[in-house]
Amino acid sequence: MGRSKRKASRNTSTATATATAAAVVSISDLPNHITCDILSRLPLNSIFICKRVCKIWRTIILEPYFAKLHRSRSPLSLIFYRNGTERNNDNSPSSHFEILQLYDPPVKSRRNATMKFTTEIYFPHVNIQIVDSCNGLVLLSNYSSYIDDHVIVCNPLRAQHLVLPKPPKHALRDSYIELGFGHSPVTDQYKVVRLTHVYSIPARLYCDIYTIGIDDEWRSIGDIGQPPFYLVSRLFFLNGALHWLGHEDSWFICYFDIEKEQFGSFPLPSEFGETFLHLGVVDNWLYVRNDHSVGPCKFWVMKDYGDFGSWTLEWVIEGPLTHRFNGPVKPLKMLKDGTLLMMLTSCNPPTNLSEATLASYNPQTRVLKEKKYCGILPQGDSVADVPCFFSPMDALK
Repeated sequence: MGRSKRKASRNTSTATATATAAAVVSISDLPNHITCDILSRLPLNSIFICKRVCKIWRTIILEPYFAKLHRSRSPLSLIFYRNGTERNNDNSPSSHFEILQLYDPPVKSRRNATMKFTTEIYFPHVNIQIVDSCNGLVLLSNYSSYIDDHVIVCNPLRAQHLVLPKPPKHALRDSYIELGFGHSPVTDQYKVVRLTHVYSIPARLYCDIYTIGIDDEWRSIGDIGQPPFYLVSRLFFLNGALHWLGHEDSWFICYFDIEKEQFGSFPLPSEFGETFLHLGVVDNWLYVRNDHSVGPCKFWVMKDYGDFGSWTLEWVIEGPLTHRFNGPVKPLKMLKDGTLLMMLTSCNPPTNLSEATLASYNPQTRVLKEKKYCGILPQGDSVADVPCFFSPMDALK
C-alpha cells in the first residue's frame, strides 16, 4: 500500500514537472507581430541593444512596417549634426549625429540622454550643415547665400546616406538659395527642392527638383520669371507643400506643392504689421512670429490650414529669458500639461559660439522658464523631427 502511494506520488511529480517545462515559453517563441509591437515601444537606445540580440530581432527592426509603427509611437526629437568636430583613435575626422528625444514628461534617467550616431558623411574643408528633415530623413548641405555643391539625404538611425548630384548654378553673385525637403503621400516620393532668387533687375526665381529614387539629375522648372514676392525665409514643409515668407509692399506666404510641382501664395493679415516676420511650423500649424528685438515675442497661428480667417494670436511671450537669448525663438511642441516647449538660442559675438536651452511657456500664467531634459543640449543647428528606421535606400527600390 505504501509502495503504491510513493509510486503514485513520483508519477504525479514527474507529470507536474513535464507540464511545467512544456508551459515555459521563451520570448523568441512569440509571433513576429507581437515582438514587433513590443520593440516599437522602446526608446532608441534600447532598440539598438535589442538589434544586437539575435538575427530575428534585427530583421524585425529593419522591416518597413516596424519603421512606421515605431515612428507613430516615438516622441519628437532634436537632431544635431557634427561635421568632423571630433577625432577617432586613428586621428581621422569623426562626423556624427546627436539625438535628444523630447519625452513628455521628461525622462530623468541617464539611459535616455542624448545619443550619438556615427556616420561616414565627411567632406574636408567643407562646412556641411543640417538644413531640413522629413519623416525622419535628414537633409544636409554646405548651402549658403550662393553655394550648395554638396546636398545629402541621410538617415542617422540606419547610418545610410545618398549624395545627390551637383545642383546647377544659375548665378554666382547677388543670389539667395534655399533648400527644402518634402514628401508626397500620394506617390510616396521624397523630393529635394532648390530655389535660387537672383537679385538682378528684374529679379528672377529659379526652381530645381531632385526626386529620390527617380531622378538621375536635378530637374529644372526653369526661370519662372520675376518673383512676385521676395524670398525672405527658409522653407517649411506642411500638408504636402513647402512654405516660405515673401514680401513686396506687404507680407505673403508662398508655397510649392510637392506632388503637383506648382507655386501658389496667400496674403497675411494686415494687423501683423510691417516689422520683420519669421515663419515656422509647430504641431502641424503654420505660425508667424514678429521680430522680438523690441517688445514681446508674438506668435500668430493658422488654426485651420487654408482658412485665412483662422489666424489667431496664440502666444505673447516676454521675460528675462527672451532678453538673455537674443537669437531665434523656436516653438517645438505642445506638452500634455498645456505648456509650449521651445528652444531659445543666442550667439555670442566675441566667440561666435551659440548658446541654447529648452524652455516651457505656460499660456495661463504667462511664465517662461527653462526646462531640464536628461543630457546636455548640443550646440549648433538642429531640426525637430521624429527619427525613423526607414532607409533612403528603400526609395531606390
